[in-house]
Amino acid sequence: MIFHQIKKSVISRGVWNESVSSFERYIWVEADKRWITYGSEPKDKCDTYNLCGPYGNCIIGESPICQCVEGFKHKSPDTWNPDEWSKGCVRITQLSCEDKDKIGFAKFVGLKMPDTTYSWVNGSMNLNECRVKCLNNCSCTAYANSDIKKGGSGCAMWFGDLIDIKQFAVNGQDTYMQDVYIRMPASEQEKLENNVMIDQNIEGQSEDMEVTFFTLATIATATDNFSSNNKLGEGGFGLVYKGTLVDGKEIAVKRLSRSSGQGLNEFKNEVILIAKLQHRNLVRLLGYCIEGDEKILIYEYMLNGSLDSFIFDQTRAKVLGWSMRFDIIHGIARGLLYLHEDSRLRIIHRDLKASNVLLDSKMIPKISDFGMARIVGGDQTEGNTRRVVGTYGYMAPEYAINGIFSVKSDVFSFGILLLEIISGKKNRG
Repeated sequence: MIFHQIKKSVISRGVWNESVSSFERYIWVEADKRWITYGSEPKDKCDTYNLCGPYGNCIIGESPICQCVEGFKHKSPDTWNPDEWSKGCVRITQLSCEDKDKIGFAKFVGLKMPDTTYSWVNGSMNLNECRVKCLNNCSCTAYANSDIKKGGSGCAMWFGDLIDIKQFAVNGQDTYMQDVYIRMPASEQEKLENNVMIDQNIEGQSEDMEVTFFTLATIATATDNFSSNNKLGEGGFGLVYKGTLVDGKEIAVKRLSRSSGQGLNEFKNEVILIAKLQHRNLVRLLGYCIEGDEKILIYEYMLNGSLDSFIFDQTRAKVLGWSMRFDIIHGIARGLLYLHEDSRLRIIHRDLKASNVLLDSKMIPKISDFGMARIVGGDQTEGNTRRVVGTYGYMAPEYAINGIFSVKSDVFSFGILLLEIISGKKNRG
């Protein structure tokens, strides 16, 4: 019925030209399809309208054919049979509209667009604007690109339960295959193994965040599929690669390993913090990617790599005269002062060390890696944590022993780093 309602709406407007969105064209085509096939058998069982009920996903080849979307459970689990499928599924964890910090979106790949009875379309919005608008409307349950051609554009939002969902094969070539972002409580994020939880803190907290979402395909192309020839370095968090975008811009790609201590929360933390910080002695974040199991950060490319690759290398250390070493120390101090006193937020880095200071083409130092950083209140100078993170040798005793971190614990790390720069020796050597 909805296809004909929308088609009637389009006809009543008297338009069939470029002002009609691709989404409406899709609806029009679908309306014609269903008009033609009325009275005939569907091409497969999943073509039966609303076979699986609210948040039920019809998947050919599965038994039973109706499965709940991840994050949902059968409304009638004890009698889940063809007679009960239309009752659909309900959320495992209920949403709380009052607490936006605990709301995000899960990305589901390869779906047919849900029924559009209660939907809204804007062809001029991009996907990030669509996400923000949906997040800020408590009634919005999902969003997607309204035009799925040429990489996607426009905004489609759904209100109320999602019905008539069909799962295509991931490698399917169906014209109407779509990626749909469904509203989820953040508590479900670690449970969604095959999908991507994109918390509003990354892409919806602030509309003025100047950080770009990169697709995994774009990053893979830029790094020649993460070629070992492009590897810049590695650490406990994972690997760093050099990449080149299609416009020729060079980037550094930080690909977090599954075994790294940096989970989704630390990853989000780094994106949020560094997107808000602007200083010549802090590394600049250009974008990020969360796709499947991948968590990737894209930074400006630092030609001379990390500080430790100079000061602990007898050959490269000869490049660093005393004047240059002083300038590097001064630059790090300025960056740290900005974090503690001059930025919009008071930031305690918690992992300042030689490998987390990068050098650009002019040997200007830039503090990097904000995954462990913490924001403290404007008048607050310290905090406490049960989870001590960082690097032994750089940790202040009160932090390593009692979990008390402060601007002073950062200054302690800076002092250790200063001694390393001067002596050329590792603190634990």
